[in-house]
Amino acid sequence: MLIRWLINLGLALIAGLLTLLAVQDVQHQIRSGRLTDLNPELVQRIELQRSAGPLIHLEQRDQGWWMRAPIEAPADAETVERLLNIAQAGVSRVLPADATAAGRLGLDPPRVRLTLDGLTLNIGELDPIGNRRYVMIGDLVQLIDDDQLPWLLAPPEQFLSRRLLPANFIPGLGSIDGRPLSADALAGLVDVVAERVEPINGELGGRILVIQSADDTERLRFLIAEGGTRWTRLDQRLSYWLAQPPLAEPDEDGPAH
Repeated sequence: MLIRWLINLGLALIAGLLTLLAVQDVQHQIRSGRLTDLNPELVQRIELQRSAGPLIHLEQRDQGWWMRAPIEAPADAETVERLLNIAQAGVSRVLPADATAAGRLGLDPPRVRLTLDGLTLNIGELDPIGNRRYVMIGDLVQLIDDDQLPWLLAPPEQFLSRRLLPANFIPGLGSIDGRPLSADALAGLVDVVAERVEPINGELGGRILVIQSADDTERLRFLIAEGGTRWTRLDQRLSYWLAQPPLAEPDEDGPAH
């Protein structure tokens, strides 16, 4: 009898401690006024899962942000920064999760699940009164300004870098259909930024461009469609669409310029 009483007392103390911690957590969130205490500059991994569409996995590398899934390619730093800024979103109200109807708020399952270095943010529906978004982290439901949803629902290609050449890639030698390119022509590609990046779609054809890095450690291959504004990397299965052709059409008697 005594043992059972001691067990019940211990459970009651644990429950009381957990309640106290939850209350302190709520109070801390209210005082800080921010969705999380994460420093966006220190985040190394991001996972973004929507109710429809593939998992987007982003990872910080020495060369910058990189998309690991569903496409393996460099990521756009500015777009990733917008995702990270959600961690510091201003909070207008904090509620214990058990006092809410998670399903009705779009939190079970969540409309969007954003994971930053292991911290999961379940993002739900819009509060019709204050036009703020419900976000659940652990046992807390918080209301934040609703200005991030377009980025959270963007297709995977919107998170990709639009730079034609990878960051820190310095061209060495290059050729189109086996004909060498001049050093000036290659140097002009370093700062080219596409208007958009899309998964391969439709028929492919055109000239084959090969660029070897100056340190001879990396080789890029593009398929340049007629007109010179669609450059496709078959290894990434991505097409880069450019406003203007960055290379002039080569003549028949000499290298392209």
